[in-house]
Amino acid sequence: MKHPAIMLFLSSALVAGAAVAPVASRFVPEARWLEAVTAALPEKPTGWGAPATDRALWAKAAATIPAAELVAAALKEREQPVPELSDDLYLRYTRDGNRTDFQQANLRRMARLNLLAWAEGVEHQGRFLPALVQQVEAILAEKTWVLPAHDPKLNNFEGRWTEVDLMVAMKGWSLATIAYWHADQLPPELHNRIRAELKRRVIAPFLARVHGEKSADTDGMWWNQADNNWNAVCHAGVVGVALATLESRAERAEVIGFAALNLEYYLRGFAADGYCSEGIGYWNYGFGHFAMVSETLATATGGRVRPLSGDHAFRVAAYPAGFQILPGIYPAFADMDVKDRPSSWFGALAVRQGYPTPLGMKVWNLTVNDLKSLQTYEAAMKVFLPLATAGLPPAPAPRINANHYWFADAQVYTGRATPNFGAAIKGGHNAENHNHNDLGSFVVAAGDRAVLVDPGLEVYTKRTFGPDRYVSKVLSSYGHAVPVVAGQLQQPGREFAAKVISTAFSEKEDTVVLDLSGGYEVPALKSLVRTFTLRRAPKAEIIVRDTVEFSAPAAFETALITFEKWREKKPGRLTVGEGDSAVRVEVNVEGGSWKLRSELLQEDLPGKRQPTRLGLALDAPVLRATITVRIQPD
Repeated sequence: MKHPAIMLFLSSALVAGAAVAPVASRFVPEARWLEAVTAALPEKPTGWGAPATDRALWAKAAATIPAAELVAAALKEREQPVPELSDDLYLRYTRDGNRTDFQQANLRRMARLNLLAWAEGVEHQGRFLPALVQQVEAILAEKTWVLPAHDPKLNNFEGRWTEVDLMVAMKGWSLATIAYWHADQLPPELHNRIRAELKRRVIAPFLARVHGEKSADTDGMWWNQADNNWNAVCHAGVVGVALATLESRAERAEVIGFAALNLEYYLRGFAADGYCSEGIGYWNYGFGHFAMVSETLATATGGRVRPLSGDHAFRVAAYPAGFQILPGIYPAFADMDVKDRPSSWFGALAVRQGYPTPLGMKVWNLTVNDLKSLQTYEAAMKVFLPLATAGLPPAPAPRINANHYWFADAQVYTGRATPNFGAAIKGGHNAENHNHNDLGSFVVAAGDRAVLVDPGLEVYTKRTFGPDRYVSKVLSSYGHAVPVVAGQLQQPGREFAAKVISTAFSEKEDTVVLDLSGGYEVPALKSLVRTFTLRRAPKAEIIVRDTVEFSAPAAFETALITFEKWREKKPGRLTVGEGDSAVRVEVNVEGGSWKLRSELLQEDLPGKRQPTRLGLALDAPVLRATITVRIQPD
């Protein structure tokens, strides 16, 4: 049958990618295209917002934010010392894998910078200028802006070379934005130093990489043709710095040209159906920066360069709408926090760029904490873009089929049995971006939360992105609602993949049948089929049936994962959750007797949450068995 489609109210977009010509086995922007972009750029470098000397525009901006509260907070902050970023704090990651302490201190520095810069822009009286200068000088004096976790060999820290990572890109664009606002107030020598440092730390490494002077084998600039969030975030920062600081229009155009080409690789990281394998949090982060840099480029070039164009980009923009199980509830597949929610700002920003005529952006009612914690450029866009688009029709929100959505390429299903009861399941492969070994993982939501869950990401440490990643019980298949076969967990790698046997979607029920045998290295495994059924009528229920067959007797078990309270009412009958979010679980096993084994997975997850694994394990090896789990609202 025909699959439901996400309905975006989009007409044909302005397609404006960079034309390319092959040179010495590399692709570079075409000369005529560069000339046209150069001519379209403003004569002087510009950033988001306006110089603080434009009091009329800043007065309008101040009226949309809690200006008095902002100034009061900044008055307290200016009396505080610059947050310390010591060498010892930086080196902590190389010693014991702790990346959190340095990163938190670094964020405190950026929050102080933001608060002082915004307050001075609102007032423009010089009260915050000395503290702002002090904060900027401290940032310029940092040995490197590269995060310790991205500099494991200390090449940047010890000055052997200079790279651009996520933090360099974000800090650079934020600092460039602030320098644009306060160019007339900052001491001339400091303003010149800011531009020089931004060129040294951001622009020069980028150009060296795209011109082939730096190799991914010898430095950390691997991201320029990557298909994950690094590509979007780093290119956004480089472009933002170039547009706000480079005097030469030709130099700005060169950076834009290479960035526009390389951003195409980022979009390749999404399935053709728009699915983001990194999860909602990284969709916000990566695709959010993709949308921001696209809007920035479109604004700077009069619409000539707009990477976010075309059907594929808009399917990516609509991904959260299809990924939602119930209102505000999403499956935490891959490295996603179970509390992550999509940003309506980025969705609206992306949809706006899909129209041949501009659409307006609503006022986002930012708090003082938002102005402190958001990157300066993001907060600036949220404050100033609505002012520039006032009076235009608003960007529409995407709609989806009311009952279910099927990401056919990613093999991910979400469905609703009732307005308060739904589920999700994924197939895919075990080499996805921010991968978990989770073929067949499913989530059941009831009431206002996910009750049977995918536990999502762990707190990042050195182990998380090293050879011991799958030692973690929440990143390996052990911490997911999937089988353990002959004592073996699923294996990582692109070759370990699920296969879709069939799908069927109707008003009464939806069924997804997955072959999970490809996830395991078990020679005796002949077949392993998971049949997932969401039934709406005659009564709402979700049925997960695993049928396994071996050539020789072997152990077999599956599992349920939850953060909720649970109790066993009698053998084979469980209640998980409480109140309106409780579900009844009935377990039926054919082919042998079984036991329930409860285990708290003692891993470090955000919020100190620890999931419970409810193992459904056969007592003895079998040749063939079927485990059926029936789940209903309680």
